[in-house]
Amino acid sequence: MACFELLPNEILENIFQYMDFKNRRKLSPVCTRWNNVLLSDQYLRKNVIVHIEGCRLLDAKMTFSRTYPALSLKLESQFFNEMMKNLRLINGFNPRPTFLRLDNRSSDQQLGWVLDNLFFSLEDVSELHLSGTCKTDRGVCLVFLNNLKILKLEAAHVEYFRVGAPNLTELSLLVRSEEHMDILHQFAEQLIKLTVVFDSKDGYYFYNLKFPRLIELTVDRSLKGMIKSEQDISIAFFRRLKQLTRLHLLVKFIDSYVMQEIYESVPNLVELKLEVCEGTIELSNVSKLIHLEKMTIAAEKVNLLNTKPPNLKQLTLGSETTGAGTFVYAFENLMLLDNLRSLALHNVKFYPEVLKLTPTYNVVTMSVTHYKRLLENHLQIIVKRFPALQRLKIVDCPGFTLREVDKIRRMNPRMFISFDEVRFRL
Repeated sequence: MACFELLPNEILENIFQYMDFKNRRKLSPVCTRWNNVLLSDQYLRKNVIVHIEGCRLLDAKMTFSRTYPALSLKLESQFFNEMMKNLRLINGFNPRPTFLRLDNRSSDQQLGWVLDNLFFSLEDVSELHLSGTCKTDRGVCLVFLNNLKILKLEAAHVEYFRVGAPNLTELSLLVRSEEHMDILHQFAEQLIKLTVVFDSKDGYYFYNLKFPRLIELTVDRSLKGMIKSEQDISIAFFRRLKQLTRLHLLVKFIDSYVMQEIYESVPNLVELKLEVCEGTIELSNVSKLIHLEKMTIAAEKVNLLNTKPPNLKQLTLGSETTGAGTFVYAFENLMLLDNLRSLALHNVKFYPEVLKLTPTYNVVTMSVTHYKRLLENHLQIIVKRFPALQRLKIVDCPGFTLREVDKIRRMNPRMFISFDEVRFRL
């Protein structure tokens, strides 16, 4: 029998990845090697954020054997003095953070004072998240962050906040007013990845901007659709984004003509995610995207007729947020996708024609999730149509029990099934 101590660090990391930070801390005193693997710099950088707020005072006598690169600060008026005491102790475990999250809930607008009087260096900050309010009692607050690459802004009164970031390449922006659009104007020429979430039905247009380096784009307009008056300007906008490889559109509704023009304007798409709150999504024109490998589609109704992207490898249909489920037409077109290997179905409804489908031997991985009521024969019918399945994942499907899983396993004994038994949904 192999000794546990002889396992390489890579195997230990795979074992420990299922543990949370609290349990990792408990196991770290076992030995020096476990301590180094459990709380490695790589793990701390990706998974641990030290949260500091005034209502919880730090112990000045505490000693830290490690430095934690990610820091979260919450500013509140009633605990502001206590927060200042905590900030004086940060140098002990986080003298030069690379990730900084500021949540300013101070009614006294103390953000500017805090940024000017921090007891640690901002020179190494490469990712900054700012929420709450940017309003200060001294007017505009200007901060220079030469190493900043990622900025996530979900704050109000951004007209009071100005940041100098010559190396910024990724921006996530929650748009609440016209002033938020000034941030886009400032960084449009240098962005590679952009996420824009509109917080109201008001139309703050950015279609006139140019993003010459943009590769990944996410636009969330779930409160408002793409209306006819925007067709020309939105189509012209996407025609300037021929270099785009990843696109995520979340809209209330969208005209099929606009979607057709978008597909033709971004021929290099590798990943497409389209979520529509109302109406039907027609996907026949997706076949023009010859480089498309990953696609996620969520709507009330999805029509797969003549949908044949030649290099599609991963397809997700439906969404856990779609209350009545997603109705799929022409499901048989999946049998024509030679390169399709992974299929995820989130509360997807089929029509009787699915019983007549010819089996396909392409799909090897399938996820079936978030069904309000998953019937036993429903899943068996699906599995029969994909006899080459090697891995099946069933998640959050109330009423579907281990007994049904055993029946499916007998249909394909070599298939690995991951299953969580949920008897009732609250």
